Formats: sequence, C-alpha cells, structure tokens
Amino acid sequence: MPTFDDLHLFALTVRHKGISAAAGAIGMQRSKLSRRLQALERKLGYQLLIRTTRSIELTEQGKWLYEQVSTPLLTLNEVIELIEDQKSQPHGKLRMVIPPVLGVTEFFTQVIETYTSLYPDVRVEVRHQTKAVDLRRTNTDIQVLPVYHRPKSEDYIQQHLVHLPVSAVATETYLMEHGTPESIQDLSTHHILGNRYSKTQLPSQLPYYVYSEDLHLLRNLARDGKGIALLPKVMVEKCLKDQQLKEVLTNIGFDDLQVKLVYASLPYLSEKSRSMITLMRETLKSNGIISYPV
Repeated sequence: MPTFDDLHLFALTVRHKGISAAAGAIGMQRSKLSRRLQALERKLGYQLLIRTTRSIELTEQGKWLYEQVSTPLLTLNEVIELIEDQKSQPHGKLRMVIPPVLGVTEFFTQVIETYTSLYPDVRVEVRHQTKAVDLRRTNTDIQVLPVYHRPKSEDYIQQHLVHLPVSAVATETYLMEHGTPESIQDLSTHHILGNRYSKTQLPSQLPYYVYSEDLHLLRNLARDGKGIALLPKVMVEKCLKDQQLKEVLTNIGFDDLQVKLVYASLPYLSEKSRSMITLMRETLKSNGIISYPV
C-alpha cells in the first residue's frame, strides 16, 4: 500500500513539472526520488509518469491520482482506499485498439458481451486500426496487432494471440473474364488487391492493382469483381457461402495471418486489462481457435 510520503513525493513531482526540479526543491538526490516514484508505481500496479529527457507527462492513471491527492475534500486515507479499490475490482474505461478484421468476428463479439457482463463498472472503448499506437500517450490499455507491425516501444509486452487462416478469393465473373490462376506465377496477369500481409506471401515484384491496409475495402473490391484478394477466411466465409466469392489457388499453403497482443509491462498492468487478456485467451480456447498460452 502507498504511504502518505509516497503520494507527497508524487504530487511534488507533478507540481514542479519534473523529477529534477522536485528533487532540488526538497533537497533530495534526483536518482533517489526517481527510485521512490518507480517503487510507488510498482505498488500501484500501473504507470503514473512518462519520463522524457527534459520533462514528464502524466498517464491517465497519473492524472487521476494527482486529482485525488490535490483535492482538499479528500483525505489521504480516502485516496489510499480509492487506490486499493481500483486494484481489486476492474472499473473505469478500458481502451482497446484492434485490426478491423477482428471486429467482424463472432469471437470478439462474444468477448465484449462476456466482459461487459462480468465487469459492469468498466466502460469499453474499441477503435479499429492496423498500425501500432503509442499506448502510453494515447491512454490505450491493449492493442491487438498483426505480427508484421512493430509496437511503438520495445518496453511493451508482446504475446501471440491467434492464427487466422487466409484464402485467395475473387468473383466468378472476374475469373471468367481474366482466367483462373493455377499458380503464384499466374498472378502476374491479374489485378491483385493486397496489403502488407500479401507482400509477405506473394512475389516482391508483383504489381498491385489496389494496395491498402483496410481489409474491408479489399474484400468489398474483390466482391465487386475488381480483382483477387488474399484475406482471412473469417472475413469471407459468408461471401463464399453465398457464392459472392470463390476460392482460388487452393493448392497453395498460405501462411496464417498471426495476431499478437501488445500491452504495458506487467508491473503497470491494470486489473481491467488483465481481466480482458485472460478472457480473450479463455474464449479462444473454448471456441477451439488456435492460440498461444500466456
């Protein structure tokens, strides 16, 4: 549990807008104050400050704590009780960033439905994006990211989440007009609708008719007969069932699209984040979807 002195040193650091300035004001060595703040963060289980060369930035949790400490209506005992309550029961806002392909899966819908039922005090905000975000500066708790993207910081935890099988698809009309490819080499005469994943599976010299990281756009273009797209099967199952799209190059073993979890280092992992990560893995397991253990 944090002490009154812990919270006082944190408040002084914020008020003086930096560790060096605060240490100078109270006659403490900068390194000692820095260690005290790190110890406070470890006690709380989340990061309070983003340290840069000349200044500090507050994380969302840091802003919340400073508001409590600097509010005269609350005693320090009440602040400490609030902190302990935050650690014991998930609440507040959980911010997630996921690739669009995950948002259309039954698996993710099931995860959100279960999570909001189990933790009604948590508000969930989900944004769709394929590129890495700076978790700390955007106050994002968890990002689900394709493995070919690097996180913004090597300090973040990266863990494999799931493999998504992929298919090459096109409309019957397109194939009647342009022919059905029998090999990778045959694609040189076709309109290829691709993204960064496609570049890992297809010859580097292959030109792209449309290149985009928006998998929904590529699926819609393929469905409109504009070309051949390499897409996760979960995105095109309904189109294949309704015969809007047809699989091609079924003899080619394309690598699965691998997706990973990215989140803050474990000492700063909040209970709301920990609960979501656990639920995602349990849901994958219960649905028989390939995943990795924690």
